[in-house]
Amino acid sequence: MNTGFGIRPSVLESRKRWREGRVEIRKIHDAGGIGLDVCHALCNLLDSVLLGIYEDALSEISPNLNSRISLVFLGGSGRRDIAPYSDVDLMLLYQGSLTDDIVEFSHRIAQDITDSGMQLGYSLRTPREACTMSLKDAYIFSSLTEARLLAGNEELFRYFQGRFKRITTKKTSSIIHAIIEARKKERIEFGETVYLLRPNVKKSRGGLRDLHLIRWLGFVRYGVKDPDQLLAHGALSTADSTQLKASHEFLLRVRNEMHFHADRPHDLMGRSEQVRLAEQFGFSGDDALLSVEEFMRQYFVFTSRMRYICDHFVSKSTSRKKSSVVVLEPLVTRQIDNHFRMGPTQIGVIRSSLDAVKTDLEQVLRLMQLACLHGKTIEHQTWITIRHQMLKHPNIKFTRECARRFMALLANTKGLAELLRRLHEMKVLEKIIPNFTHARGLLQFNEYHKYTVDEHSIRALENATAFENDQTIVGKTYRKIRDKNVLHLALLLHDLGKGFPEDHSEVGRRIAAEIGERFDLPDEQTETIKFLVHNHLVMSHLAFHRDINDQSMVAEFASNVGSMQMLSMLFVLTCADISAVGSGVLNQWKQSLLTELFLHARNVLIGDHSEDANSAYEQTYDMIGLFSDDPEEQSWLKKRARNLPNNYCALHRFEDIARQLIELKNIQSHGFVCEVNRLENSNLLELCIGKVFKRKSGMFHKLTGLLSSFGLQIRSADIKSLDESLIWYWIQFEDTEFEEPSDLRLEEIKTRAADLLRGVADGSPKFRSVWQKKESVALKLSRPEIRVKINNETVSSATIIDVFAYDKPGLLYKLAKKIHRLGLDVTFARISTYAHQVIDVFYVTDAEGIKIRNRNQLQIIKREILNAAKEFLEPETATETH
Repeated sequence: MNTGFGIRPSVLESRKRWREGRVEIRKIHDAGGIGLDVCHALCNLLDSVLLGIYEDALSEISPNLNSRISLVFLGGSGRRDIAPYSDVDLMLLYQGSLTDDIVEFSHRIAQDITDSGMQLGYSLRTPREACTMSLKDAYIFSSLTEARLLAGNEELFRYFQGRFKRITTKKTSSIIHAIIEARKKERIEFGETVYLLRPNVKKSRGGLRDLHLIRWLGFVRYGVKDPDQLLAHGALSTADSTQLKASHEFLLRVRNEMHFHADRPHDLMGRSEQVRLAEQFGFSGDDALLSVEEFMRQYFVFTSRMRYICDHFVSKSTSRKKSSVVVLEPLVTRQIDNHFRMGPTQIGVIRSSLDAVKTDLEQVLRLMQLACLHGKTIEHQTWITIRHQMLKHPNIKFTRECARRFMALLANTKGLAELLRRLHEMKVLEKIIPNFTHARGLLQFNEYHKYTVDEHSIRALENATAFENDQTIVGKTYRKIRDKNVLHLALLLHDLGKGFPEDHSEVGRRIAAEIGERFDLPDEQTETIKFLVHNHLVMSHLAFHRDINDQSMVAEFASNVGSMQMLSMLFVLTCADISAVGSGVLNQWKQSLLTELFLHARNVLIGDHSEDANSAYEQTYDMIGLFSDDPEEQSWLKKRARNLPNNYCALHRFEDIARQLIELKNIQSHGFVCEVNRLENSNLLELCIGKVFKRKSGMFHKLTGLLSSFGLQIRSADIKSLDESLIWYWIQFEDTEFEEPSDLRLEEIKTRAADLLRGVADGSPKFRSVWQKKESVALKLSRPEIRVKINNETVSSATIIDVFAYDKPGLLYKLAKKIHRLGLDVTFARISTYAHQVIDVFYVTDAEGIKIRNRNQLQIIKREILNAAKEFLEPETATETH
């Protein structure tokens, strides 16, 4: 009998049992129940509910079907580690002809299971079809490895299992390759590294899927899947088996909690969820670490263990050599020193020396150095033995010879980062550099960095070594650096001062001094590393937040750096550091600004007028000039082009720049040039305005108001005086309302800007209510303190106002308007956005174009702008200005 909704009462009862049973199991979880026990309880409940559905359908359609079919769990349902809202993966096996009663039964149980409130993955197959399809699709194969019989003909299920194992034995190598490749594709989508800002508990690197991969490869290679069975077969060590189970339990508890709390499938651990989980699992934090950072640090400990065990298991599963290789290898292998042997592709330790080498850090570092020097990989079994002993004996002796060999290792480029990760994984890197103990799994809880401190540091070094093959000025500079090991050590140390109350650059400088003494480095090298670590943020700050065409600022920067070698190292370190923040962070615009500052400073230090330093821009200026046939106009064009932002020249065709400048040259006293364009290879738009310069016009704040009224997010703004009478505004912005704004929308923005320039509109924005949406707990934790700094030393022509805050549409307008009302004129601005954080930089003068020098006036300016920012961002905490 059906209900009025077309659902049978027995199905409604199944739905009720599933829901109520899950509620009871949640109580076990909330009481601190073991994660795997909770999963097993869910599976027992699932088995019971589905068995009832199976038997009801069988009794109504054809009881004799039970001897011709098998209902089989696959994937997580077969593995018995489902989460509270996991999909149910089922296969109905049948043998012989596909009769009408089998088809009816299949449709019936699929519908009933879905109506019971479960997400169902379902297939109807013969054993032959299932096996054939598994060879074509690695995802199907891996799911079938977890097959578990729920009901039906046991002999049919055993026949399927036997057939499946036979094809696995015949196609072992190709199946292993397919499974590994499928997992690689999944990691590309969900995260190639353990140390993600928002990891997927199941599918990111080091997540539950890595354990599944071990199970699948174990089934193919050894015929068993469970870690205890793999341990018995010698496929896993006792330590790896123990750590694997601990990581599995931790991740299951986290995943169960995420599902229960969301009341739906939920595997992506966002920032707000991390905050909640930290509180849920009792992490309290301390003065240096937020509770959420402490929790994520623990999370990374477990996932990094999972990742390394999985990687080694993959290597072991793929390391069996063909007989021809085994026969020929002794003929092409040669011995190096007293301990090592090297073949065509690998290097290892000779058997008689393995006991002596495996716990000797000096020899392990020598092995790594040889591997880098000769471009070889370390034999898997050699490495497994070393890793096991290093983890088993944590009291590794560090000597000055170890320091010497470590510095020799750091002089390499190929494969260096991966070897350092290996040292870090087996907790040896922290024996060499003790400060890596504190940095291990340390995630700075902000929206800018994407990796933990330890992974970021190694990744920065890795990106620097990649410059070896880079054809830009960064690559050319890196290849010319003599003491690459000094640079590489500075990269490893540059962020190790994080996680302390004091500024991390100051802490880092002390760490650098300690490491210099520990390594017995020459004083000159220690001072170089100290300078690089202490100043690793200076070059990016100047390039991104200062006018890099200001000669006095560049001269002071070059003077502080002091030498060409130091400048080269700082340039490369800065680029590597930024690129290691996350994919695409070192974009073309940022790299061009850093390169330009480097070239200007190089010119100051060594008077370099070489091709690299000047030719690119000079060629652009020459080409802009050649757009005109009039020699006088050519000279005019070149002079004005030199005053444009250099990155503007780099991003635009010279003929477009020439056209704009000629149009600007011919305007009347109240005329202007105004264009709105799409930036190539970017999701950004630009507003370009050239007009006659008038002081006290307040045009900059009016333009920001105009763009705000369209709901546009300003990403950067440059204001440049082309000469005494002309000014150029270049504002880059993002249209967050339209992924691909239409030409009509761009024309509307241009028309409104033109009205503003004509004086027929005031540019006051109409703030939208969507801007006032409630902030998440994670965002509140990660947002920076609102600060205002006044800098009157860097340049002689203007006062610099730096505003540090968190991003909110309309903030720039409020700040620019306040600056205008204070009677100040903005002569240059640089707006930088880093996720939810912003640094707004304004070069200002008084109404007469003179730098502000009165101390009382400077204090008033600072206080007024700070209050304006707080009133807009945090009205509940803003102080009233008197």
